[in-house]
Amino acid sequence: MSEKIADWLILQKAISTDERELYAYAVHCLFSLLYPIVFASVIGAFLGMITEAIAMIMPFILIRKFSGGYHADSFKKCLVLSSIVIIVTLLIGKYIKNIFIVNIMYIAATILLMVFSPIDSVNKRLDYNDKKFCKKVTIFIVAVIFGVVGVLWIIGYRYYTVFIESGIILAELLQLVAICHNMIFNENDYKLSM
Repeated sequence: MSEKIADWLILQKAISTDERELYAYAVHCLFSLLYPIVFASVIGAFLGMITEAIAMIMPFILIRKFSGGYHADSFKKCLVLSSIVIIVTLLIGKYIKNIFIVNIMYIAATILLMVFSPIDSVNKRLDYNDKKFCKKVTIFIVAVIFGVVGVLWIIGYRYYTVFIESGIILAELLQLVAICHNMIFNENDYKLSM
C-alpha cells in the first residue's frame, strides 16, 4: 500500500520518481504508527473499552519502537497474535482484582526494559549505532512513563494505570519471547544488547 501511495504521488506530480522510496518508507512508517492505535481502538470499542485500549497501546507503541523483541515474520501472524494479545490484556485489566500484582510486574518490566533494550530480532536487525540510540531512548521513555504512572496513581486514576502498565509489561514480554526463541533455537546471530 505504501508503494501504491508513492506511485500515486508520482502520478499526481507531487513527488519525483527519485523520491519514491523515501515517500514509500515515510507512508509505511505512518501506517506502522497509526495501525496499532486504530486496531486497538476498534477492539476496545468492540469490548466497550476504547479508553482502556488507547491507554494500553500508546505506551506500548512508544516503547516497542525502541525496545525491540519478538517480531512476527508475516503480517497475518502479527494481526492474529496482536488481536489475541490485545483482547486478553484488556479483559485481564478489566477484571483484575489485585492491582498489587500488576504493579510488581510493571516495576519488573520497567527494570528489564532498561537492562535488555534493545533486543535485536531475526526479523528486525539493528546495527551498533541503532542499538546505542535505542537503549537511550527506551530508558528515557520508560522513565517518563514511570513518572506519569506515579502521578496518575497518586491522584487516583488507578484503574487506568493498570492499562498503561499493561502496555509496558507487553513490551517486555515480547523481549522475553525473543530471548527464549534465541535460547531454544540457539541462533548465534541473534544477540542481546546489554
